[in-house]
Amino acid sequence: MVKIAIINESKEVYNLAVHKIENYHKLRGDTVFMSTRADAWSRACRKAYLSAIFTWDLPKLVNDARMLKDLGVEIEIGGPAATYMHDYVFNGTGVEPHHGIDMRFEHVQGEFQCTFTSRGCPGHNCEFCLVQTVEGRKMIEYDDFNIPVGKNPWMCDNNILSTSPRHQQLVVDKLSGVHNLDLNSGFDDRIFVHDPDKYWNLYRNLDLECWRFAYDQEEQKEPLTACVNFLHSQGVNYRKIIVFCLVGSEGQTFEEARLKLQYLIDIGCSPYPMRYKPLNSMDKSWTAKGWTDRELNLLFCFYGVPYKWRKGNWDEYVSGYVKNDPMQGKLSLPEINLRVD
Repeated sequence: MVKIAIINESKEVYNLAVHKIENYHKLRGDTVFMSTRADAWSRACRKAYLSAIFTWDLPKLVNDARMLKDLGVEIEIGGPAATYMHDYVFNGTGVEPHHGIDMRFEHVQGEFQCTFTSRGCPGHNCEFCLVQTVEGRKMIEYDDFNIPVGKNPWMCDNNILSTSPRHQQLVVDKLSGVHNLDLNSGFDDRIFVHDPDKYWNLYRNLDLECWRFAYDQEEQKEPLTACVNFLHSQGVNYRKIIVFCLVGSEGQTFEEARLKLQYLIDIGCSPYPMRYKPLNSMDKSWTAKGWTDRELNLLFCFYGVPYKWRKGNWDEYVSGYVKNDPMQGKLSLPEINLRVD
């Protein structure tokens, strides 16, 4: 029996990998200590796994790895962030991080809150996404995926509509009994739009929390609109249609971002603003040139809070914000939105 430490450096989210590693070692009879830092328990272990999902968690991971390594603990490092920032991790720790999916643990079974039924994304090579770096472009389909459990079970597949029809039917058959399932990465509107009846007739057999899509690039506007209109024709209202929307990139103006979010409300769905960050950012609050944090906060506090945009309009919201803000008039917003009557 070996004492094993497993450290989830991205503690704000559920990290499926660390729970699979935990089950793997428990099944072998090892003693496992789960933590979010290099604490006293992990320092007393023979081996430690450190995992980071987000790049801004890597400085902490590097510090923890150095400490444990200096104490003679055997170290393994993994996670999407460590894959993408491979050189940073290796130069900071002297430990070669695992690249991509670790197949030792990929098929470990257990009661986990989420699941992957497939890996990879052959899609659009989006510059703001690291899926192809971590998982590759080739779709890999699993038949033995675990059934997610808990109050908020979700499926993490990055492009489910790019899998084979056989696999998609298997997913629906196996997950049809899961209540309030969140198909978290959503449906690719550019695929869904080609045969909406087929995908509707298949996926309505799941108890979906909502129908998720994304509006990150302008080319998605037309297919997304068609998908939303189709779902409306099937009786699905805006509360059940949630659209991820990337805003705040360099070169995008505040008003362009606002109109992009407003468009989603206008066509009858619920925007889910996503703050743009470079894939190698170590700063969780990174802000693009030409933007301010206060501008981003203003967008997120209105368009990311449904009861605000359901009960009022943008101009009313901005007027109230400026009147009640101690720095009123100092927002770098279009002048028309700062005018208080």
